[in-house]
Amino acid sequence: MAGLSFAYYLKKYNTNVDFVVLEKSTRVGGVVFSEKINELVFEWGPRGIRPKGRGQMVLELVEELGLWDELVFANDKAKKRYLYHDDKLQVLPHSFWSLLSSPYLKLFIKAIIKDFTAVKFDGDETISSFVDRHFGNEFRALFFDSMVSGVWAGDIEKMSISATLPLLKELEGRNGSIIKALRTYKTKSFDSKKYGKEVSSKALFSFKGGMQTLVNALENHLSDFIIYNADIDAVHFSDKVELVVNGESQVFDELVSTIPAYSIAAYTDSKLSALLQSIHYAPIAVLNMKLSKTAIDFDGFGFLVPSSENSVVLGMVANSNTFPEHSTCDYVVNTVMMGGSRYSIEELSGLNLKHEAGEFLKHVFNKELDIEFQEIILIDKSIPQYDVGHLDKVMQIEALSPNNLTLLGSYMYGVSLIDIVIKSKQLARNF
Repeated sequence: MAGLSFAYYLKKYNTNVDFVVLEKSTRVGGVVFSEKINELVFEWGPRGIRPKGRGQMVLELVEELGLWDELVFANDKAKKRYLYHDDKLQVLPHSFWSLLSSPYLKLFIKAIIKDFTAVKFDGDETISSFVDRHFGNEFRALFFDSMVSGVWAGDIEKMSISATLPLLKELEGRNGSIIKALRTYKTKSFDSKKYGKEVSSKALFSFKGGMQTLVNALENHLSDFIIYNADIDAVHFSDKVELVVNGESQVFDELVSTIPAYSIAAYTDSKLSALLQSIHYAPIAVLNMKLSKTAIDFDGFGFLVPSSENSVVLGMVANSNTFPEHSTCDYVVNTVMMGGSRYSIEELSGLNLKHEAGEFLKHVFNKELDIEFQEIILIDKSIPQYDVGHLDKVMQIEALSPNNLTLLGSYMYGVSLIDIVIKSKQLARNF
């Protein structure tokens, strides 16, 4: 998506620039990949985008691509999310009134009181130490641990608060207390069309055919520029950039790399290569299950699992609750995420993950699930991990990169599709 969105905006803002998109495989889109199987949508990567705030930049891209009629917005059930711990599902507060009746109310009150007296720290630190200082270790162990596992498949004992949750660090910098700072905080403006509340108030948006629709539209828009099955044998930097592609030399003025850090590292000098290779990626197993609509009684977006449960399961997403258009009259698709930074790819490969997921869900829902069909994909290097010091590392990578090399991708400036599209637009506009 970084390559596709950058190329789209390069074409839009720099009409006099000649360029090609070199794609190693036979398909574009990277981890954004949807399949339609018997009228059910199976998502193997991101399954939706927030339309609120900065997400409106992606909505603007959607509109420019002529995809507005293909949009679907999340059912209100998507606002209801759960944690699974201590042998039961607990609904997370999703409104003021739900907070008042929540079993977590006392914990939230304790966290608020602690934040009021939090001492500001100017340097980078782990998410764990930051949250402990502001909200307490119990709050961290339940909520932040689960959130970081669910979004980054990461470890809060290693990940950088400044790189992963920069808004919290910015709020702390104002007067120490995050909650006090929020009272006067104003959302920063961004350069895109603004959409009405009927759109921006929804939890997520996707497309009738899944997120693959966005990839397909970008691919069609760029069809004259994409070269598939492009193996890069060598890259040489001087006044120009020489790429040896499928054994043939090609010369360019500039190279924009959107391949993973560990891949581009092979084509750079030793200092830059070492930095790029020091960015770790978490392995993930994605299991999609086709179930009868009566198989389980569950009314939310999904649930997350804190690491304290010592399970390989990170959480489950009830896709068809969120986007009913992706289901049929009789069947739904649920996705179980497993692994993350606490596991190596060897450890994940050695487990019977379908069995592990089935047993875990049996425990959660107190019944044996009648699974009609299931398919699993194991991704070795899935989500880049922004460990403490990541922002300094990015600055060093930028400084060491040759003048005619631009590095762009989820390992640099944010892992979400929103982050990627925004950065691609910014760089292409200023290219």
